Amino acid sequence: MRLLLAMCCLTGVAHANTPVPFGLDIQLAEPLVAHHSQVIFDASLSPDLDVAEAELVSLEQSLGPYHPDLAGRMVEVAQLAFQSGDIALAGELYDRALHNARVNNGLYGDQQLPILRGLLDLYLLSGDREAFESRAAYQFRLLGSGLPPFEPGELQAALQFFDVSLDALMDVPWSGRDRDLIRLHDRFDAMAESVCDDDSVKARWCEPFTFRLARFYYLLEFKLEAFVDDPRFERTFSDPNWQSLELEPRLEALQRRLFNRGETALERLLAVDPHSHDALSALADWNWFYRKRDKALKLYSKACGAQPERFRRAGPLPEYPGLAFELAFQEPPVPVHLALTVTERGQPRDVDVQLVDGEDGEAPPGRVRRAVRRMIFRPALDECSDPTNSELNMDVVFLQ
Repeated sequence: MRLLLAMCCLTGVAHANTPVPFGLDIQLAEPLVAHHSQVIFDASLSPDLDVAEAELVSLEQSLGPYHPDLAGRMVEVAQLAFQSGDIALAGELYDRALHNARVNNGLYGDQQLPILRGLLDLYLLSGDREAFESRAAYQFRLLGSGLPPFEPGELQAALQFFDVSLDALMDVPWSGRDRDLIRLHDRFDAMAESVCDDDSVKARWCEPFTFRLARFYYLLEFKLEAFVDDPRFERTFSDPNWQSLELEPRLEALQRRLFNRGETALERLLAVDPHSHDALSALADWNWFYRKRDKALKLYSKACGAQPERFRRAGPLPEYPGLAFELAFQEPPVPVHLALTVTERGQPRDVDVQLVDGEDGEAPPGRVRRAVRRMIFRPALDECSDPTNSELNMDVVFLQ
């Protein structure tokens, strides 16, 4: 069980009852159309695959192993291999096509991009997150590593790389990863700042980069145990499972200033479009999550002016930006229906959880109800002004 501790004198550091961000244990239900459990392979294509593979071998023998005409044919056979269910062969052929493109067009040739996209689709549909992360990182480097001048393809590749990096961090212990976290944060933060300061791209790209940085900050807030530097506490704390967290100094400094860093990033986004409902909501969520309710309510009131219907009911935090696992890399989740009351202070009450596909009388896992009770919610607003109690019904999935 995670233990979150804090020194009360530190502004913006998590309290002992830091909420669980919505999206870690429970997230919104979505169709599993791209999930590996839903992929249907066609075994009848196996004879066609055998023929195509033999023809490819013959072509390699006649043209030579690195002839430029081979890459396209390798991709075609890789696609056929995937359709027939031979994931290993498909990955091998994509890799060979990628190597062929490097040999013939250089290490940074654009001819690699469609092959890389095929590989990424393959790993997504087969649920191989480690391989997806590796190739997404390579694609990011290939397209410039996030350095200006920015191009749309480069920016999209950067977002894909950051998405899968965050997804991996959500799912693993962080012990011993201090330097990796700092390195990823610095790259994240620097690129978000550069994009939001670049007049040629900020209108389109500032929000997606800032929102990914904000997701990272929510993760840091929740996943890092708060730094405790009082030796009297360590001497008297009796739980043998607890141990003082020795953080990389830069990570410790980031943790101490996390609220301010998030606030700065979201205010920078709001400066790009001061009337943006999403930016206002994101800054409000960040303040409400840290229990800065007065400022949060003022921001929510402004956002409510743009989308009043949204504020007629409460919502789990964070809503903007939403946290969620890439379900393609998870085991099939458990669909559940939540019904609860959210108080004017954003606390869940009268939580009722029902399995969507369960048999009569089958109870949902107790962890679902406990997870909901550890969350914090944005309250509904009465006439875009006063927070009020509201009933909330949600179809969500519980990650096992």
